[in-house]
Amino acid sequence: MVTALSLLNAPFLTPKPLTQLKTLPSAKPNSPFFFPSSFPSFPNLQQHRFNGQPPIAASLKEKVGCFKKTLSDFTSLNYWVVRDYYRLVDSVNALEPEIQRLSDEQLAAKTSEFKKRLTQGEAVSDIQAEAFAVVREAAKRKLGMRHFDVQIIGGAVLHDGSIAEMKTGEGKTLVSTLAAYLNALTGDGVHVVTVNDYLAQRDAEWMGRVHRFLGLSVGLVQKGMTAEERRINYQCDITYTNNSELGFDYLRDNLAGNNDQLVMRWPKPFHFAIVDEVDSVLIDEGRNPLLISGEASKDDARYPVAAKVAELLMRGLHYNIELKDNSVELTEEGIALAELALETNDLWDENDPWARFVMNALKAKEFYRRDVQYIVRNGKALIINELTGRVEEKRRWSEGIHQAVEAKEGLKIQADSVVVAQITYQSLFKLYPKLSGMTGTAKTEEKEFLKMFQMPVIEVPTNLPNIRKDLPIQAFATARGKWEYVSQEVEYMFRQGRPVLVGTTSVENSEYLSDLLQERNIPHSVLNARPKYAAREAEIIAQAGRKYAITISTNMAGRGTDIILGGNPKMLAREIIEDSLLSFLTREAPSIEVSDMAISRKVFSKVKVGPSSMALLAKAALMAKFVGKSEGKSWTHEEAKSIILESVEMSQLKPLKELQKLIDEQSEMYPLGPSIAITYLSVLKDCEVHCTKEGSEVKRLGGLHVIGTSLHESRRIDNQLRGRAGRQGDPGSTRFMVSLQDEMFQKFNFDTEWAVKLISKITNDEDIPIEGDAIVKQLLALQINAEKYFFNIRKSLVEFDEVLEVQRKHVYDLRQLILTGDDESCSQHIFQYMQAVVDEIVFGNADPLKHPRYWSLSKLLKEFINIAGKLLDDSFAMISEEDLFQSLKQLHESNSVDVDNFHLPNLPKPPDGFRGIRRKNSSLKRWLAICSDDSTKNGRYRSTTNLLRKYLGDILIASYLNIVQESGYDDAYIKEIETILLLPHTCHPRSCLFPPLFAANFLLIRIQRAVLVKTLDCFWRDHLVNMNRLSSAVNVRSFGHRNPLEEYKIDGCRFFISMLSATRRLTVESLLHYWSSPLESQELFFS
Repeated sequence: MVTALSLLNAPFLTPKPLTQLKTLPSAKPNSPFFFPSSFPSFPNLQQHRFNGQPPIAASLKEKVGCFKKTLSDFTSLNYWVVRDYYRLVDSVNALEPEIQRLSDEQLAAKTSEFKKRLTQGEAVSDIQAEAFAVVREAAKRKLGMRHFDVQIIGGAVLHDGSIAEMKTGEGKTLVSTLAAYLNALTGDGVHVVTVNDYLAQRDAEWMGRVHRFLGLSVGLVQKGMTAEERRINYQCDITYTNNSELGFDYLRDNLAGNNDQLVMRWPKPFHFAIVDEVDSVLIDEGRNPLLISGEASKDDARYPVAAKVAELLMRGLHYNIELKDNSVELTEEGIALAELALETNDLWDENDPWARFVMNALKAKEFYRRDVQYIVRNGKALIINELTGRVEEKRRWSEGIHQAVEAKEGLKIQADSVVVAQITYQSLFKLYPKLSGMTGTAKTEEKEFLKMFQMPVIEVPTNLPNIRKDLPIQAFATARGKWEYVSQEVEYMFRQGRPVLVGTTSVENSEYLSDLLQERNIPHSVLNARPKYAAREAEIIAQAGRKYAITISTNMAGRGTDIILGGNPKMLAREIIEDSLLSFLTREAPSIEVSDMAISRKVFSKVKVGPSSMALLAKAALMAKFVGKSEGKSWTHEEAKSIILESVEMSQLKPLKELQKLIDEQSEMYPLGPSIAITYLSVLKDCEVHCTKEGSEVKRLGGLHVIGTSLHESRRIDNQLRGRAGRQGDPGSTRFMVSLQDEMFQKFNFDTEWAVKLISKITNDEDIPIEGDAIVKQLLALQINAEKYFFNIRKSLVEFDEVLEVQRKHVYDLRQLILTGDDESCSQHIFQYMQAVVDEIVFGNADPLKHPRYWSLSKLLKEFINIAGKLLDDSFAMISEEDLFQSLKQLHESNSVDVDNFHLPNLPKPPDGFRGIRRKNSSLKRWLAICSDDSTKNGRYRSTTNLLRKYLGDILIASYLNIVQESGYDDAYIKEIETILLLPHTCHPRSCLFPPLFAANFLLIRIQRAVLVKTLDCFWRDHLVNMNRLSSAVNVRSFGHRNPLEEYKIDGCRFFISMLSATRRLTVESLLHYWSSPLESQELFFS
């Protein structure tokens, strides 16, 4: 943590001397940049230049720095690991000439050859080099992209279950095709996981062309898909999806009522995954578990009242806050005022609890800010992901926070809910036997990846040297000074013509800077979570590398984007097509505001479209006009854009000759799609020429300049923003500007008031920046402290979740076994449950160390009769405590026992329910399990206890089988029940053989499955609620010098054992009750 003493003695508090060149009228605070006199039209700038180091000293320092970096690279473990991978690269390169000579059919046939070799016993590693060579050639033919040697290394790193750290623009998406193809050859399925739907769809369509060409099936799972569509896509060899959809599909599958509702590849849904932006998914998102909620509570009316009370309370007087962990603590005065306002004597009264609502209202007031943590759209409070800058419409804060935010904003409050299923991303991805990932920023978190996932981080070298310049961090005393300098730097770069990307931390800050630039008449684009901006994300990013482009963005531009200097020719070509054709395809005006983009376009150089492209555009426009008139079609604006998009995709999938053939075949039918596709290809060539030329100009000017307006809580997030500049060896520069009033300083209790006053005294202007090695070290130290703090939070969450992870795996495995297992396994589960219930009754009342006279035989009989109920015949109901004691005594004195026909002496025999070999075999296995049960105490009367367990178990199970067998229900009743279960017996191929008998057995299995699953779900849901409450409660025990984690483990284990016991007992009671009184129970189980 930065201390006052260390900063007082730091040399960076003395600013570098400034040489004032010229002061213009209405001067603003000083700027660190030199503005040439050729810009007389900007009177609001003050011109300064820093006195830097002498050129020789600077050059020497740079050379020494390069030497140190080279030496450290050479001595690092990463260097030798990468060097070892070059042996694989040499093998792939040696195979390339041979693979190049293959025809398309021969190349595609390699997939079948590889699969055959794997089935014959070869390992995946044996075909790795050849498979990589095949994918490289396929990508070259279908995408026009050949994997570089470093990309081959990246693919090998992924295949080895490691994390490949590759810088921005190095082609991570193309790298994933190597490992995905190789691991898909086993037929077990590969998941390529991205951070959003847009990237998943883009990669599935783009990279999917390689896999489809080689004969593999490619699936895409996105929101809005039906269960059947998801099932089909998960069955593909390679499935593209995002982390959220994958997690929720897993949870939903474990809430499914029957086998037909499952969508993943059960019983083994996970095989191998490649996680794009793996640090974002496993670390940044690691603090937010995936939740599925149900059962609304009835406390909605309390939230608005609590919000009003929160407005009355004053921070510092009535409550105190802790920004670091978003906690609130009421003072004595606050408690008194709240109780007075709510007319209650105790905020924590169990019968009238107000404390939780007041606390949440205060948290919503202090920590959840509009346009920072959320935006309001269509009467709803929508969460903004602070790490990605995107709106997450389906996500809601838990524990009443979201309702408190809705109450604060005066919105309609959506009912609170109860968690029915939950999992963290860490637990989800640990389910993969083999896991890999790729990102541009992971090395700083390598220890965490190794500790939690056993995944090393391998830095893959860049194809071309990185020549980006990272300028020193500038620190300001005030936020006002920082924003002024940011706007000055943007203006200076704009006058040069350099593209600029400004990264902000919130919607609020991005729009504040936008207002400053509008005052300076600087055209720019804004990219944040607001719909009018987010809808144009692809268009804005496509233009962000063009000359004079100024882009203000939240973290939306931080991941999954590639800013190409000179512009993205594919996006520019599409824009030209849309501008030329949309007015002919639709009369509907676009619903998105485009004012700022229109202003920005005025400063861009226009793309020169050639004569042939102009002719094709005119032809396509004329055709669009005739199609609309002759066929009477009227498309909406979105439908028209979709038609163009489909045509553009067609141009990428079909060769030019095939498109021309389609036009000739459909000449009398207005072939609009193929015509637009050919037009797009022609315009694309013009755009490529234009972008290449403009890109060269931008490179001469220095490339993309990135400005960060605040340090994040992790160095990785800052490095992601820096990584937007300097892609693939391009020039570029970055600069971070921070103020001592930024949220991070406040969150970690860094006292900045003294620093502001001190800087003001030294510089006579608190808006002047300070910079130097010392300030960089202090800021990095603060970031590292923040990283350690959040790492400890994630570590604690993982440790707590590991307890629930074991329990979840047990419950979900049991659930899937019930749903996907055969009929016999389902029946065996029921028998095991019945025996377990009997065992609990016996263990609770009998002690193997003591003589039966000291056992609670009366209580034992009572509990057993209560469980069995009407199933027991009258002869058993008449057994007394003395009868049972005498029978046990005689049993203990006997020398031998006939296990096959066993019953206690002088007591009723079990019904003859174990008819047939299978059931007799099941009974024998049950007896062996009883004998080998370690939970039974070793005592003199252990064998007597075990025989009592077997006898009562036989009575219960045989009585159950007997009453089912003798139910004698007619076909009409069976069909009625099957209709309720949505499983008509006629759908089964064996139902026609012995209709009544088969239907009765079929009905029995379905009823058993339904009761097992419904009971398990009910108790698991309650268990999750109890475990969440326990995780909050155990923290208080630390005041008693007890370890909260150990307390959580002990109590959590006790809760889980009780939950399983209650599940077994209720399942048995429900089934016995159903078959005793089926008509009464029908509504209970199948409503």
